[in-house]
Amino acid sequence: MRILPRTVLVISICAAVFVFGGGRAYPQLHLRTFSQSPQGMDKIEHVVWIMQENRTFDNYFGTYPKADGLPLGTCLPSMPGSTHCVRPFHMPAGQPVIDIPHTWEAAHAAEDNGKMDAFVYVEGSNNTMGYYDQRDIPNYWNYASHYTLTDHFFSSFNGPSSNNHLYSVSAQDGGILNFDCTVKDSEKELDDSDGFTFLAIVDLLEKKNVSWKYYVDTTPTPPGAQDPCNFYYPDPKKYSPWSPLPGFASVRNNPERMARMVALKQYFQDLKQGTLPAVSYIVPDFEDSEHPPASPERGMWYVTELVNALMESPYWKNTAIFISWDDYGGFYDHVMPPQVDAFGFGPRVPTLVISPYAKPDYISHYTYEFSSILKFIEERWSLGHMTIRDHRADDMRDCFNFNQTPNAPDVIPIPAHLPPFRGIIDEFTQPLVPVQKLTPLPKPGHVIGIPGNQ
Repeated sequence: MRILPRTVLVISICAAVFVFGGGRAYPQLHLRTFSQSPQGMDKIEHVVWIMQENRTFDNYFGTYPKADGLPLGTCLPSMPGSTHCVRPFHMPAGQPVIDIPHTWEAAHAAEDNGKMDAFVYVEGSNNTMGYYDQRDIPNYWNYASHYTLTDHFFSSFNGPSSNNHLYSVSAQDGGILNFDCTVKDSEKELDDSDGFTFLAIVDLLEKKNVSWKYYVDTTPTPPGAQDPCNFYYPDPKKYSPWSPLPGFASVRNNPERMARMVALKQYFQDLKQGTLPAVSYIVPDFEDSEHPPASPERGMWYVTELVNALMESPYWKNTAIFISWDDYGGFYDHVMPPQVDAFGFGPRVPTLVISPYAKPDYISHYTYEFSSILKFIEERWSLGHMTIRDHRADDMRDCFNFNQTPNAPDVIPIPAHLPPFRGIIDEFTQPLVPVQKLTPLPKPGHVIGIPGNQ
């Protein structure tokens, strides 16, 4: 079994290590537990972490006012050395229709040694340069204006979903580099028939008797349908790249822990019955995931329903909701990811913080990754840390003001009929598509939204 080393990531234990963007120093390496949570964090009694799929910050918030968005004049070459380039453009309706590559290899090639200029020809599609804005995902922009948006939150692993979901529960992926569709794939890569045997956050939570559940959006499997990865028609009790805990021996072999892997309908029941655990994870099925070709609009309304339900419950007054996207999904982002170890970071992903104590209409510029949300949980319940990653991570307290007048809930009405799902196209590349000339954005000077090609 290969476990993310705790020493190889440190050049000098006595030296402070810095990351880009936030300006904060990582402390010296002294793994520790906390006797009490930092001041004010005890006002948060529940954490709900909603994880969506495959978007970069620039793809969703690249034109958001005052954020570190798409730089003016951005234009990426269509081929190496080409004088023809593709500018960022507002994504045409219905695009992209097929998944864009987002493997370990594609991510590194697209970043081009930090120049961040090879996305168009590596991803094989102009759609890598497409962005959405308040016209397409108004609820997410609304949350950003009422609560907190982070613009230097990086994916933990420079590659696909399965690895980043492992980081979201373990602050490591065991050294895996590939997208592992099944537990068998991971066991083969780890050379360990027990699957994942390193620590998960649930081990720390159980040790401190802190309640948790992992909610999985489920869809009935049609007769004859094949779903080897368990994310088109997920079963909460089975491993999937988006739901890794059943791949952990400490969960899989423990009936009490497996009982906490539940269908999403239980989330709504727990809110009504007063049984919401202290820590909740929520992952989607494919239809609601925003993973191309799934619709961002449909995924947004799915997330809005989750947020509304909590806002309308008694739990609002003491809950922190984190909404994040698991990996870059093949979409362009202009910020070079800090290289903190052999595995990451990967490109920036959007992350929203929604809470009565989230700073309103605030953009946090500190450097975060999925281990940062784990760090918040660990500090709140005095759990200690699992790896170098969560030990060093910024705990996201910059997103909160525990002394402010609590924010009111911002419940957004749900339409009677959600957008229809276009269906699943199981491919990994797509052809170039024409990009039409578009009108300038309503806030000129932040980014030029025209033309698509030149």
